[in-house]
Amino acid sequence: MKPKVVVCVLTGLERESWINPELAVNLITMARDPRFEVVYYPVQDVRPRETARNVTVVTARQNNADWLISFDNDNFTRCNPLDVIAEAGPNQHIIGLTYAIVAGKTGIAAAPEYKLLPDRIYADDGVFSEVEFVSGGCLMVRNTVWKKIPAGPWFRRLLAENELLAPQRCSEDAYFCALARQQGFKVWTHTQQLAGHYRTTDVTGMVCSIARRNAEGR
Repeated sequence: MKPKVVVCVLTGLERESWINPELAVNLITMARDPRFEVVYYPVQDVRPRETARNVTVVTARQNNADWLISFDNDNFTRCNPLDVIAEAGPNQHIIGLTYAIVAGKTGIAAAPEYKLLPDRIYADDGVFSEVEFVSGGCLMVRNTVWKKIPAGPWFRRLLAENELLAPQRCSEDAYFCALARQQGFKVWTHTQQLAGHYRTTDVTGMVCSIARRNAEGR
């Protein structure tokens, strides 16, 4: 039997939540892949984000999936995401592709700065590198995870214990990775494949281009 993969996209009716064109191509490519049975499930207008991410795990569990792939609507891959799963060995149960995120601003009116995440690499296993945590924008989870951690929530955003509940202590995807590591799972990223991340442009591509120019001394 073909491995069953549930593909979830966090999306919505408003334009800022629509699926970007590259991700649409990813979905078509995966649906046509003869190696896997692919089930698509849009997680539409579910708030807050931690709830939407928990819905993806429940959906994969209800469909008896072998793998869950979840995307945020503004992420995509240049490769077929199923190729990453096909490369996964027995140690890879959680894989999140690296992509650029907002790292902060230098001033009130300054443009945002971006960096690639994850940025802490522990050890390599073939084309995969173990990391402390990954972001949830392009996340792949094997069914062994929800079988060993059968009760959610798997994703939870933690806030500061003060009157303002600020700043955020832990994002929902970092919480998931920490929970999984506590249960003996390792968290991985792919050493060769990145995920794109749209703002007004693909900021992953922008960060990589800047890094190449700096390395060349331009």
